[in-house]
Amino acid sequence: MDRNFAEPDEPAAQESPSPLREEMERPAILYVAVGRRMLSFAISPIDGELVPRDDIALPERVQYAWPHPHLPILYAACADRSAAGREKPFQICVLARGRDGGLSLAAEPAELSARPIHLCTDPAGTHLLTAFGGNPGIMVHRLLPDGTLGAEKPQAAGFRFGVKPHQVRVLPSGGTAVLVERGAKGFGTPDYRAGSLNVFRFDGDVLENAGTVSPGLELAPRGFNPRHLDFHPELSLAYVALEEQNELAVFRLRGDGFDPVPLASPTTLQNPMQQQPRQDCGTVHMHPKGGIVYTANRNDGYIGGHAGPSWIVPDPVPVFPGGENSISVFRLRSDGLPELVQTADSHGLHPRCFALTPDGESLVAGNLAPTIFEEQGQRRAVPANLAVFRVGSDGTLTFRRRHDIDTGREMIWWMGIAD
Repeated sequence: MDRNFAEPDEPAAQESPSPLREEMERPAILYVAVGRRMLSFAISPIDGELVPRDDIALPERVQYAWPHPHLPILYAACADRSAAGREKPFQICVLARGRDGGLSLAAEPAELSARPIHLCTDPAGTHLLTAFGGNPGIMVHRLLPDGTLGAEKPQAAGFRFGVKPHQVRVLPSGGTAVLVERGAKGFGTPDYRAGSLNVFRFDGDVLENAGTVSPGLELAPRGFNPRHLDFHPELSLAYVALEEQNELAVFRLRGDGFDPVPLASPTTLQNPMQQQPRQDCGTVHMHPKGGIVYTANRNDGYIGGHAGPSWIVPDPVPVFPGGENSISVFRLRSDGLPELVQTADSHGLHPRCFALTPDGESLVAGNLAPTIFEEQGQRRAVPANLAVFRVGSDGTLTFRRRHDIDTGREMIWWMGIAD
């Protein structure tokens, strides 16, 4: 187990920043999707200021994006669910990243037959996997040497994709892929359906069913609705965010699959016994150096939902009725099991996505939409925003600044960081 993070009572020494080093290093670039617009910002390592770099309009709304592991390429899954009757509402855009962080289309967008929900490359950067939600499935493209899309690789029939897939990842070994299936929330009601981790052997072109993990009630007494996962950089462990359960489940990786029994499932909430409606766990990310795992706690306050599509801000903007919008910080023991040490207020509504800079020294959370907070009888309007945190030597978060985003009728649907 790495020791890059000091224990709280043994603070790590702080090095003085070198001006020459800062001048030579390329700044991390933050990419933010607001509808069809992809914004980019440089992140100042000095004070966390976000400096606007570029603003490009893509053909359709951005659902998710993923950087190539070696090339200055960003893959964007575009999915305009309101485009009924349009010929090409679903696409993959291959975006070239300039030295200043600006984006440009590297090739013509590739048309898709269904709405993409997530995409990723394999660790070698030779293939792109795209997951579909409403029409469950996976598509595999071979990537050309310049990072653009090559041929789609035909897949065999008969896969188990489950209900509402939400993420696809390739394990660090490169030989196994996993499709994270949310199932259907509503535990204790007829609407509930358990989700699963659907595992596929992956030989570089062809996927083959390898098993399904979905713990029963004896192991997951509050249900099992996984949404997002990440992997430990050294230990054979996966950390899985359980959406409705607001828990972080830990699974051991063995060979080309997952042990069926979770090692632990601690709560991600500060006050789990006072849980409000529409409280969900979201994204999970491992710190680049290991030793710490972060999860997002999300509550949009739209009790009963609203009539518009899920990416449209309600009009009028509602008063937030209560719930946790925060980033949970888990310190990992030597065996990789997590201990909750902090829940840091996200300083806005519903941090759907967050990301860490490659050096692990900053974290940015994307608070999805505007809201109105009521505190001691006073109402305070808070726009959609990007909240910047400093990551301490022990992995805990200190709020630095808030960068407000005028989303109009859209939301901050995705955000990520690339160097």
